[in-house]
Amino acid sequence: MAESPNYKLKVGSKDAEELKTDFLSFVIERDMFQPDMAALVLSNQAGHYSNIKIGDEVEINIGDDDGTNIYKGEVVGLEPIYKGGEKSRLLVRAMNRFHRLLRHRKSVTFADKTDQQILSQVVGDAGLSLEWKHDKSITYKHVYQHNQTDMEFLRTRAARMGCHVWCVDKTVFVKEPDLQQSPAATLSISASSDKVNEATIKTFAPRLSSASILKKVTVRGWNPETKDLIVGTFSAQSSKLGSQNAVAASGELGKEETFTVDHPIWSKEEADAIAKARLVDLSLSYISGEVEVTGTTTLDLGKVITIEANTEPDTKAEDPFNGNYYVMGLTHRFVLSKTKDGGFTTIIRVARDAQKA
Repeated sequence: MAESPNYKLKVGSKDAEELKTDFLSFVIERDMFQPDMAALVLSNQAGHYSNIKIGDEVEINIGDDDGTNIYKGEVVGLEPIYKGGEKSRLLVRAMNRFHRLLRHRKSVTFADKTDQQILSQVVGDAGLSLEWKHDKSITYKHVYQHNQTDMEFLRTRAARMGCHVWCVDKTVFVKEPDLQQSPAATLSISASSDKVNEATIKTFAPRLSSASILKKVTVRGWNPETKDLIVGTFSAQSSKLGSQNAVAASGELGKEETFTVDHPIWSKEEADAIAKARLVDLSLSYISGEVEVTGTTTLDLGKVITIEANTEPDTKAEDPFNGNYYVMGLTHRFVLSKTKDGGFTTIIRVARDAQKA
């Protein structure tokens, strides 16, 4: 059984102590490009919680005192199960505010604006703010959102520039993956619980595949006004996630190139950015996996972590699956039970574009 930490719940105006008394379990799912989702199960004797309102705020904190907030969202659905005795339960489904970008389709034209300006307007219409990070600032003459939801449009624009997307509370983050950052935590198969920013690995299941690995991407197009040819390229770079990038590690299978000609482009700068976005995305498929650890609140999407799955002195240095990984998703599970399935655990979905040589 995993450790059961202190916790604090908020659902609308419901009393926090009552919620703690009637709490049974929760699951929080967080992934790039998706709204954060939570499923909270409460004991619902006599329909006590059946009057929870759609749109009520939901907050989940883990830790002593007020703890660390691991989820903020709003109620989007209720699923009660009525039974005799004390078995009546209520499943509360919640999403963070990012889901508001899914609720309607529209057609809009943006003129003479950058991606940052365009997406700030898009998320602003839903009462959200944008945090943008990209090394390019390209102004487009015309960009069309044609019969798309705001989320479809945002994800399309973000992917085009190689940005990852996630939301925390009322802030939407649209950023290039920062693979050069220092690790935020170390996860070890034999970690000591008294070490700061370290969690114990229960299981780690990585997958290595060279199927999508390319050494270079070329984007070709033409200026529709001048009819001039536009060519942008990007080649695989070294990575701080490992001493040997995916191309080098794949040997003869990593020497292929690809061309992209299906993007409307207006400049070489834009073509270069699209080529980089495509290659970085493919490279991050080299090693992916899931690591289950004792529950942790110190991690977030877009961070880098160190995984020490092999701690054997003779082989850990050469093990290609030890090292730094980029966090693509998180699942927090907390079951109030004394069985082996009870307690607080976290499953982390990771990706890597390199390995140890």
